[in-house]
Amino acid sequence: MVIGIQPTGWTNDDFPEIGNDTPYQVILDQTQQTGYQGGSTGHNYPTHLPSLLYSLQSRKLRIASTWFGTTFTTGLNFDTALAAFKQQIEFLKAVDAKDVVVAELANAVNQVRSKSVLTDRPILNTPEWYLLTTSLDIAGKIAQENGMQLSYHPHVGTAVMTIEETDRLLASTDPNYVALCLDTAHLRYGGATQADLEKLTKTYVKRIKHVHLKNVRKNVLPVAVSNKYSFYQAIEAGIFTVPGDPDGDLNLDPIVADLQSIGYDRWLVVEAEQDPLRADPLKFAQTARAYIKSRIGY
Repeated sequence: MVIGIQPTGWTNDDFPEIGNDTPYQVILDQTQQTGYQGGSTGHNYPTHLPSLLYSLQSRKLRIASTWFGTTFTTGLNFDTALAAFKQQIEFLKAVDAKDVVVAELANAVNQVRSKSVLTDRPILNTPEWYLLTTSLDIAGKIAQENGMQLSYHPHVGTAVMTIEETDRLLASTDPNYVALCLDTAHLRYGGATQADLEKLTKTYVKRIKHVHLKNVRKNVLPVAVSNKYSFYQAIEAGIFTVPGDPDGDLNLDPIVADLQSIGYDRWLVVEAEQDPLRADPLKFAQTARAYIKSRIGY
């Protein structure tokens, strides 16, 4: 497995003021210091490609993937949406990444501070499901033709959040082109139980091509659900945490074991959208890295 960590422990792309005073150099230095091989880009990373590449290569780090929000279910401007996806593919090729992680963000509420991610999110009708799944097949084929893998990320506040919706998406897309980005915490926050997550992993383990390994805090999850928190409120309350945190609700051991059982050798990325003023990024990066090493041996 290739072990990575996202910059979301230091800063946040949905709500850039969270940790916005953290220089990207600090994120990269601490990523290297704690024994990770890279991660995705953050909003404050250099947009000048040579500068980004130098910052990565000088620390022997890699880009795991980038997050791309699609808008396929609007039924409008498909060519424009696809052109934006192709542009992202070109960026990924330039930084020698092999994965593009996508989620459908049309009408999503994860960036809307006044909307509950659980109750105000979009629910797709049959034509919208058709638009999403057929469009993902097209995008996935384009990714494959460029030597990359498209993996779909179920995400709270979006139209694909639950176990049932994840099953439907995977059943309705071509496994040759559309894989699963397994995000353990988003699925748990979206209603999945421990047993649901274990079953999903076992069922689709060979179709999982990217992993965001993270947990939810057991004392925050019921409060966020019952109070219908927005994504911003949930993050500020500390809904997410890293693997290895004793405050975590999920037992991630069976998930890691199932990945090991098939010789999973792709990115295993630690992720926890946290406010660095409330959760020290370096400490939590160390906690997660120690957990992973204890489970897989490196």
